[in-house]
Amino acid sequence: MARSCGIRLGPRRYEIVVLDGSAKKHKIAAFEAGEFDPLAPDPEADAAKTLKEAARRLGLPKENIGLVIDPRHAAFRRVSMPFADRAKIEQVIKYEVEGDLPQWDIEDVVVDHHVTGGSGSDSDILVTAVPKDDLQAALDVCGRAGIEPLEAELETSAMVNAAHTAQICSLDTAQLLVHIGDYSTSVVVVDAGQVREMRVIHIGALTHEVLPSPEATASEEEGGEASDEEQEAEESSAPNPEVDPIEASRRVDQAIKRIRRELGRTLSGARTLQEIEAIYVCGMELPGLVGSTVLDVPVYILDCFEEDSGQPADGFGQLVAAYGAAVRELGGGLLSPSLRREELRYTGTWERIEFPLAVACLLLTTLLGVIAILQHREINLLLENGARFWMKSGANFLVGEPEKNTKGHMWPVPQSVQNFVKRVQAGEDPGDDPLETLDQWQRLVQSEVDGLEKSLGQDASVTQPQSALVGTYLVLSVLESEHEKWRPSLRKIVAETQPARSGGNPESVKVTLDFVLFADDMVSANRHYDELRRAFESEREWFVKMPLRSSIALENGKGVSIKGLPITVNVQAFYDSLGQEARVAQGGPQ
Repeated sequence: MARSCGIRLGPRRYEIVVLDGSAKKHKIAAFEAGEFDPLAPDPEADAAKTLKEAARRLGLPKENIGLVIDPRHAAFRRVSMPFADRAKIEQVIKYEVEGDLPQWDIEDVVVDHHVTGGSGSDSDILVTAVPKDDLQAALDVCGRAGIEPLEAELETSAMVNAAHTAQICSLDTAQLLVHIGDYSTSVVVVDAGQVREMRVIHIGALTHEVLPSPEATASEEEGGEASDEEQEAEESSAPNPEVDPIEASRRVDQAIKRIRRELGRTLSGARTLQEIEAIYVCGMELPGLVGSTVLDVPVYILDCFEEDSGQPADGFGQLVAAYGAAVRELGGGLLSPSLRREELRYTGTWERIEFPLAVACLLLTTLLGVIAILQHREINLLLENGARFWMKSGANFLVGEPEKNTKGHMWPVPQSVQNFVKRVQAGEDPGDDPLETLDQWQRLVQSEVDGLEKSLGQDASVTQPQSALVGTYLVLSVLESEHEKWRPSLRKIVAETQPARSGGNPESVKVTLDFVLFADDMVSANRHYDELRRAFESEREWFVKMPLRSSIALENGKGVSIKGLPITVNVQAFYDSLGQEARVAQGGPQ
């Protein structure tokens, strides 16, 4: 199920609506309306913190987020163009309306447009201009709150999309849509389901907290923009919510009167095909406005929510703008404004360098192609003069030249090698290229070498048992080390290889000795026997064990006889303790 979010961000208040579903059928999953602290030392940081906490409570989606900003500094103009191509309109609209916006440098505003009518050869366009600073300030607050809006729009278009979704604007009637904001009121004239006019009244539900009095502001111009004095007062005056209740009530009454007066001006000046049947109001509530009439036109609340759709029982009018932005992100609505157009696409600067950049890429591609051809030729030359030379030299080295009765180093030559050499000498490449042919030749010769080693018993895959002769050598070397002192005399020696057994006992060699130790007396002979045992135990690299065997005294008392003394040694451990050269010298495995 798709999920979208609409956020209306005003100077003092915010509204958030989260929708689940599709453009035609959806339900409010969450909503919230709140107010920023007017006396915060850092208003932007306070607004960002408030939005971040609201986003966490409501579980805002990461995508499909629409932002609605306050239109109090926006301007609306009508222009006509002698063509209907939307691509051409997009290219020239900003500079076409530059003469109608003398209060701004055209590079300091974002321009959006909506085609309201025209024939096939011309177009009537409603243009919206918003200062970039206002848009960027709202985006900065969202960014600090961890929210990234996909698109931004004004309250006017969001209100129209909400009304269009609720099917309030029919083809045979005309309506006046009004959104009362914090410090401004947005007005849209809808005729036969199409937008005809947009304007902004520079007074809202909270203007009495900023300006000394609505009557102190200068009168609005015909396009709906405030005078320089009024804008300066709005920007320089700090909010002061703590106003005397009687004075506040008086200012609110004056604000309502002025809004009604401006709505009357809009009704009398509207050029519509159908008669305006009603005024639909949303946003903040003003006492006595809904339920009254303006020039005999009834005023209703803009109810765009279906029953059981999740909207609040009271005060749902303030959610309309945020709801319209959320519906637009689901793919619904009548208008598709884009105030972030200059951020999210390349500007005319890219279009001016597009052709030179394409030519540069084409030249670079041509240069790379020429370099590739030259490199390919050099590689082929190296292969012909290098690899083929080595193939010919290899054939002479291994096979020789039979026609000259010259033998090679490989003799007799295996049939597989002969066939391969014949193909090479005939100019054939058994491989894909000369280098591959050399690799195949190397593998072929190595295969023959491996076969010969296997036939000679040097197959590395076959493990040879430990040598009983080497085991005997190790035992006798210990006896030899002190033979003048111990005076041993061998009677019998038996050596056998013991395979590895379960339980972790490795392969070893057991050497069994029958020998006599001669000495001057029995005490010396037994001492020599103990020294012999300690000498074996000191050979930690290869000695495994030697069980205790009793000694038998000789009849003359000049020594002892030991029979069946088993000495277990690990020949492989002895090899491991030696270097490669020492192994070869000892005759062990390499």
